[in-house]
Amino acid sequence: MGMSGKHSLAGVVLALLITAPARGQEDRIVYQVRSDYQLITVLDTAGGYRQLIFDGRLDGTDAVQSEMNLANPEELTLSYARHIMAALPLVENPRRILIVGLGGACMQRYLYRLLPQATIETAEIDPKVREVAVQYFHFKEDARQIVHLADGRRFIEQSKDKFDIIFLDAFTAESIPYRLTTREFLEAVRAHTADGGLACANLWDGRPDYPDILKTYAAVFPELHLLKCAYSGNSILLALPATVGLTVPAWVERARAFEKTHPTGLGLPGLIERGAAERVHIPEGARVRSDGPPDEYAAVRPQQARVRFAVAPRGTFPSQTVPEGATVLPGAQARQRRFCAPRRTGACGSVPAIARAMGAHSGSAGPPGLGARATGFPGVRLRLTPG
Repeated sequence: MGMSGKHSLAGVVLALLITAPARGQEDRIVYQVRSDYQLITVLDTAGGYRQLIFDGRLDGTDAVQSEMNLANPEELTLSYARHIMAALPLVENPRRILIVGLGGACMQRYLYRLLPQATIETAEIDPKVREVAVQYFHFKEDARQIVHLADGRRFIEQSKDKFDIIFLDAFTAESIPYRLTTREFLEAVRAHTADGGLACANLWDGRPDYPDILKTYAAVFPELHLLKCAYSGNSILLALPATVGLTVPAWVERARAFEKTHPTGLGLPGLIERGAAERVHIPEGARVRSDGPPDEYAAVRPQQARVRFAVAPRGTFPSQTVPEGATVLPGAQARQRRFCAPRRTGACGSVPAIARAMGAHSGSAGPPGLGARATGFPGVRLRLTPG
């Protein structure tokens, strides 16, 4: 499902591309539904593209989860989706592919057509996302195109199978869920990668957690390769479970050979030549991400218990789930902020209802599955207590 900031503002943490054209008056909301995890919007743009947006403001600053050219639905329009296909030439005859995150299923449909011998399986936690992909993005399931309605991490950990390629492409409106970036999760990914296979992750290289994510992958996989996506804030990370000593020229040559038997229409050799690095630079001070207590990493699911917010002085605080009907106590100062609780829920998101409710009064806030960790708000922490 990947996340792209094709229509996001430069410098914003959520942005994945540099430019941010304003929404035209002709843009049209085709469908909108609130699931147990997020507000899902299908938007048709004035330029003829259909976009999938999670927890969107619809003001031109939203990260685009998926995009489809209405005149050519098979085209991969987002930069990250084109560049991520550079992983394919490195795996000989991939037969079984797993994608964590469905979104608008643009990658799934493309791979289905390009690799007729392969089975594409997807782990997607939100049933509403699958419904939207079917109804609005031409997605169809069959014996080769399979969706597992499951938490991506839990699915991999419990699977008895191995996959030739594992694409990690799960995003909320804000970020990659924390629990999909820890050492423990990546060890499970490596264990479920077949011999000669690889894992491939879509990352936001402008986020503060980017160095830590690279460091964590390096702690698990012996060989990494990075491909910067053109005109985008995304980078594609290839993680190999065994050392092969791949060089950029060798990668380019394998891409040329692959294009002869599987014409991608993407110009993979050129994408690799322009964007691949000979080595992955991990900034000094980066840390390996690890799981906390087991209950902090339970599978994402809607919660029923009530939770109350209270503002406290500076300090740490436990991440918790914000269930439907959560009550916001008076006196909160975090107006127009965005919150997440990746450790507990594996989900982050825009929580405008929470931001509004935290102005000067109590009120209901937030769909289930969203969390509340103040980010970028010095001197204030949120203490969550069961209600």
